[in-house]
Amino acid sequence: MISTPRPLRPSDPARLAAYRLTGLLGEGGQGTVYLAAAPDGAQVAVKVLHARLVQDHDSRRRFMREVSATRSVGSFGTARILDVDINGDQPYIVSEYIAGDSLHELITRDGPRDVGGMRRLMLATAAALQAIHQAGVVHRDFKPSNVLLALDGPRVVDFGIARALEGTTMMSSAVLGTPPYMSPEQLAGHEVGPASDVFSWAVTMVFAATGRPAFGHDSIPAVFNRILTVQPDLGGVPAELHGLLASCLAKEPGARPSIDGVLHHLVSGRHEPQGPARTKPAPAPFPAPMPPHAPVKGRSIGAAVAAQGVVMLTTTVAGFAIYTESFSEMGNVMETIPFWMGLAAVPVAGAFAVLALRTAAKRG
Repeated sequence: MISTPRPLRPSDPARLAAYRLTGLLGEGGQGTVYLAAAPDGAQVAVKVLHARLVQDHDSRRRFMREVSATRSVGSFGTARILDVDINGDQPYIVSEYIAGDSLHELITRDGPRDVGGMRRLMLATAAALQAIHQAGVVHRDFKPSNVLLALDGPRVVDFGIARALEGTTMMSSAVLGTPPYMSPEQLAGHEVGPASDVFSWAVTMVFAATGRPAFGHDSIPAVFNRILTVQPDLGGVPAELHGLLASCLAKEPGARPSIDGVLHHLVSGRHEPQGPARTKPAPAPFPAPMPPHAPVKGRSIGAAVAAQGVVMLTTTVAGFAIYTESFSEMGNVMETIPFWMGLAAVPVAGAFAVLALRTAAKRG
């Protein structure tokens, strides 16, 4: 899609249903995009699909079901689908018109974005892709020309149309997408889900950072071979973005982070993006060795037991000595109350000493 409409060609229609066509915005494998005026005068984009893409009644019904799903996507970061009609000879889709350059035009004209511009672009486009996925829609053709840079921020367009067209193509094996931005599963003809959009988003971000797709843009067979077998070329990508983009460009869909994980990385500044599966918890670190002067509980208790024996032995001997000395020299004074209280105080004092030692040992 282009930002500045070109004049209509002699072969282009002047009107399509209630819409008056005023200029040519772009042309591709799915159809031609026109700038048009709606009945209320608002500018809209009208995509006229190739008649060969819609064959029979069942195909048309499937197409309408898929396009209806895309209309449930919120308008944040996307161009809303306003009207659809595939019953006539010229099936068309009407969407919100976004005035602004495409990302492809901007990078081709002005060169790659710096790291600050990259972060803003990545955050805005990832948020738009998250809204698309939350509506149950897969874009399937995410690329620089489908990112329009409006005054209020980037908008993602043409989401879900490839899925709607998939069941209506004349050849069931036809591959819909743009070669340098297609995922390995798209090329292999496997099931395509949100992880495919994450891959295409990352290739688009590499283009924004370097001016070239991650797997080149020369011959189609060479590009396909690199997408399937060669690691992406991230030369020129800011170093702090390498980890995130490399993980999004994994060959296996299950190895890529979800778009939620991508956004978490961008918002939180994590060094590694969150993947689709839980990772094993890191082993607990070994405890730090205790300093030489730190008390050891087992040794303290042992010392307390030994002290208990010494104290009990000492108090017994002392008590016996007092008893015999008093008996030989004091005579009947042993029968006095003060004597027996003094004698009893010796083992009691020893017991208190043992208790204090054991308490100190437990605290140690």
